[in-house]
Amino acid sequence: MDNRHDLIVDCRVTLADGYGEREAARAMAADLSGAHQKTIGADKNYDTQGFVAQMRRLGVTPHVAQNTARPGGSAIDGRTTGHKGYTQSINARRGIEKVFGWIK
Repeated sequence: MDNRHDLIVDCRVTLADGYGEREAARAMAADLSGAHQKTIGADKNYDTQGFVAQMRRLGVTPHVAQNTARPGGSAIDGRTTGHKGYTQSINARRGIEKVFGWIK
């Protein structure tokens, strides 16, 4: 989703197996073109060491909601949460929830 305009820019349909959503997010992030700063926003289910590391390897900043209740804590640290853009992305995530609500 483009956070500035609440527009869906890509979507995928996956099996609900606990891994499909993160794999689709990785594929969509890998397909992003351009030299601009890229971010990906997601809910707490994406706050895993593996997903965050994949995004960083792709050059995409993970704006993932922190899951501090997870054993071992959140994979999102001060490198990300310390930036103003992180807070803006977390707040903008509400826009995509509205869009998918309309679709349903």
